[in-house]
Amino acid sequence: MEGNPLHTRLCEEYGCEIPVVAFAHTKDVIAAVSNAGGIGILGATGLKPEELRSDIAWIRDKIGDKPFGVDLLVPASFVEGNREDLDEMIPDEHREFVTHIKSVSGAPDSPPPSDIDPTYSGYENLLERSRQQLDVLFEEKVPIFASGLGSPAFIIERAHQEGMKVWGLVGLPRQARRQIEAGVDVVVAQGYDSGGHSGTVGTFTLVPEVVKMAEGTDTLVLTAGGVSSGKHLAASIAMGSAGVWTGTIWLATHESETAMILKQRIIDSKVEDAVQSRAMSGKPIRQLRSRWSDIWKEDGAPDTLPMPLQGMLVNDVLRDIKEANLEDWMTTPAGQAIVGIDAIKPAAEVVYDMADEALELFERATETSATA
Repeated sequence: MEGNPLHTRLCEEYGCEIPVVAFAHTKDVIAAVSNAGGIGILGATGLKPEELRSDIAWIRDKIGDKPFGVDLLVPASFVEGNREDLDEMIPDEHREFVTHIKSVSGAPDSPPPSDIDPTYSGYENLLERSRQQLDVLFEEKVPIFASGLGSPAFIIERAHQEGMKVWGLVGLPRQARRQIEAGVDVVVAQGYDSGGHSGTVGTFTLVPEVVKMAEGTDTLVLTAGGVSSGKHLAASIAMGSAGVWTGTIWLATHESETAMILKQRIIDSKVEDAVQSRAMSGKPIRQLRSRWSDIWKEDGAPDTLPMPLQGMLVNDVLRDIKEANLEDWMTTPAGQAIVGIDAIKPAAEVVYDMADEALELFERATETSATA
C-alpha cells in the first residue's frame, strides 16, 4: 500500500500520528491518548479556573509538546439570571416530582459538600463560568479550544492571534455552514448516535454533507457519533474526514474515572441502552439508560425544563444517587458506541487497536483493487 492512509491533514497540521481525537473528563485519558499518537481533548465545563489551570499544567508535564485541547460549553439558547430569580422559575410540580424520585430511589437526603462553588456546580452560571475558563485558556495558550455546545465564532479572531486553534461541534448542516463561514479550524460533524449533547441527523448522513461544505476552505472535518473501531475510522477517512472525534469508548478505559459499576454496565449494554433524555441538563443528552432516564418518560412525569433550570432542579439528587452507588439509577453520558466496548482496556491500547484495524482494512481494499 502506497503511503499511509491514516496520515491525514489532521496529522500534518496538528502533529499527531493517528487521526483519533479523544474527548474525556479525565486528564489521565487525555495524556494517555496524546502520548499514544492521538489528540486528547479535556472536557472542562465543571472545573474552576484554578483547577483547569492545574490540569493543563499536569497534562503538559505528561505529554510534552504533543497536541491536546480543552472543551467548554457556550450554548446559544440559555435562560439567564441570578440564582435566586432562576430558582423562582422552577414550578412546584417539578420539585414535587424530584421529591418523589428521591423517595422511590432511596437516595439519601445529604447536604451539598461545603466546598462546592455555585458558579461551578451546575448550569445556572454557565456563561460566566465559560468566560472565566476561556481567560485561562488564553493565558495558558492551550493549542486547541473546542466548543462542545454553541458556536465558537465569537472567539476565533482572538484565539488565532494567540496561536490557538478553534474547533466547533455541530449536529446540523446549517450549524456547520455557519461555523465554516466564520472560519473555525475544525468542524466536528456529530451524528445522532453520539453521546452527550447530540442532534437529530445520522452520522453517515451528516458527515458527507459537511465535508462537501468544507471543500475549498481551510476547515477540516472530523466524524463523531457511534465511532468505536478501526472500521469507523477507515470509513470516516473514506468519506473525506480528516479523522474521528470519540468520547464514549474512553469511559471504560483503565484511566477513566467513571465508576466501576458504570464501566461494567457499559460493557454489558446493548446499543438500545444509549438513550436520549433532557432530564440531566434540559437539552438532549444521549446517556446510559437507567431508572433515572426511564422515570422522566413515565405517565405523570412533568416535561423537563430548559437549561439551566433542569440542572438546578436535579443536580442535588443526581449527586446523592452517585454518592449512594444506586446502580439502577446511576447514569453517564454515553453514545451508541457502547456496543463496541467489550472490556476494560488501557486508553493507548484502544488507540492502537483502532489504527491497526483501519490500516488492515485499507490494505485489504488495496489488494482487492489490485486483483480486480
